Amino acid sequence: MKNVLIPVDFSKDTAEFVKKGIALFSDLETINFLYVVSLSIKELQEYVNSESVSLAKSVAEKKMTEFIKELNLNKKYKVEYAISDGDPARVIIDLANNGKFDAIIIGHRGYSYIEDFFIGSVTLKVISKVNIPVIVIKK
Repeated sequence: MKNVLIPVDFSKDTAEFVKKGIALFSDLETINFLYVVSLSIKELQEYVNSESVSLAKSVAEKKMTEFIKELNLNKKYKVEYAISDGDPARVIIDLANNGKFDAIIIGHRGYSYIEDFFIGSVTLKVISKVNIPVIVIKK
């Protein structure tokens, strides 16, 4: 594996699952982090506009740079990231299927309104619809 996609949501176990996933590979060269500002919550759609999405992306950008700095991966790997918006599962699937990545490393679940699921709905959708290997890291 040379190039992996790692979707993150900055939940409390994110750094742990990232470290565990990266440790599985001896030939990893590039780590591509992705954060998606979720626009899939129907109850909030009437309150979301371009200004609020822009603000959310700005906050996510700061969190991402801090997150990457704390992981201290830049010395060993090429680290890239993207901040996007939309339905998280759809964005991850579309990006994963573009042919740039060798695999996805994803946590089994992140932020959720229902914490008792064995596997998160985003992770489940990704597993079922991408064309590359998906490594799911449980906590």
